[in-house]
Amino acid sequence: MKRIEFNNIPSPDLDPSELIQWIDILARDYGVQIQNFIVNVIGKDQMLEMNQKHLNHNTHTDILTFDYGNQQVINAELFVSKCMCVHNASENLQSIENEYLRLISHGFLHTIGFSDSNSQEKVLMSEHEDRCLQMFHVKQ
Repeated sequence: MKRIEFNNIPSPDLDPSELIQWIDILARDYGVQIQNFIVNVIGKDQMLEMNQKHLNHNTHTDILTFDYGNQQVINAELFVSKCMCVHNASENLQSIENEYLRLISHGFLHTIGFSDSNSQEKVLMSEHEDRCLQMFHVKQ
């Protein structure tokens, strides 16, 4: 049974049913199935704590993706920092909604095998994030 869930969405302009539909569209387009895709928006302190505990990083981050799937079947939980989302949106002259969608796209892409460990991978990841954003903004 498929479960797609969004918790603590940071904007009333983002409709959970549209987000679920969008993730379904992404999964079809990338040729993967979804078992669980859970997105949680959390506070700055909670994100720092998770980053320290799970990655041994003593820094803030905008998203953590816990991937329990196999790149063909998504079974993942994403944690998005509300504070970093707002900061990134301001820094990149984007709406909070677009930044939130970009972060979800980023986590989704990690679950299907994309990486951003080096500059070449970061460029490819960014191109696919843009593609995912376009798919949200174009009504299917």
